[in-house]
Amino acid sequence: MSAEDSLVEIPRSEWPKLRDSYLHRDTDPQGYSCINNFIKWVEMDPELKVSFLSLNGDWRSDGTFVLTLGSEIRMTHIYFNTLSDNLDRVTKALECLKYIDGEYIFFGFGSRLKPVVEYIDSKYSTTKELHLNETVWYSASKELVDSFTIQAPPGITLLNLALEDAETINEIWPHRAPGSIDFVRSLIKYNLNLGAYDDNGKLVAWCLRLPIGSLGLLQVLESHKRLGLGSLMVKSMAKKISATGEQVLAPVVTKNTASRSMFEKLGFRAIDNTYWVHMQV
Repeated sequence: MSAEDSLVEIPRSEWPKLRDSYLHRDTDPQGYSCINNFIKWVEMDPELKVSFLSLNGDWRSDGTFVLTLGSEIRMTHIYFNTLSDNLDRVTKALECLKYIDGEYIFFGFGSRLKPVVEYIDSKYSTTKELHLNETVWYSASKELVDSFTIQAPPGITLLNLALEDAETINEIWPHRAPGSIDFVRSLIKYNLNLGAYDDNGKLVAWCLRLPIGSLGLLQVLESHKRLGLGSLMVKSMAKKISATGEQVLAPVVTKNTASRSMFEKLGFRAIDNTYWVHMQV
């Protein structure tokens, strides 16, 4: 990185053009669907702390961008990508971010970009160990999703989640952390989602859509497992996403063999690995 390198805000009017440059990268975890997600979020809430940044004001040459989503608790989500096979410019762009005291989450990036985050973490993290979570990145074709049939078992009703469901979801979420309930609320508020409720109105299973456009936070209460609710949530959410014209994708923790088996039995195909890195500065 030279002393002259800097990050320049991409005007909101140009975000759709950046998104459309990734049309052919529609299975990329930080490609078309990710960019489109934040365009929609800001349309719904213009006050959101979302910034699209480019290295030296140039994103058109190779689609290189860095996207940051801030929070009130000194936690920043980072999304980034480039259309170039050369990762030098996207690495320089991430070096230009001002890493002040706090936590940074590199959110759901593909294996192609893993060396970039490993380098940034080694340079700026205050901890010696790389805090990395690995998932398998699954894809379902439109033909497969169209073949799914949806039938809830007796006593179960499928509905959109309510904001008050965030507490239940966050409490059971294995990856919950300080402030994560606000993230869950944002997914319920801005994205497609689905909940399964029993006859008493109790939430017993759910699936949300992550900012990268994929399925996420899939969970079934212990009391309602082995009823097929996990598969039901996946198939129902897949149909919702497919109806928007976007790809149906899902990250599944690599070590979660039971969940991976379920996705594979449904016909999902593994196409990559995706990673989350928590960096403390």
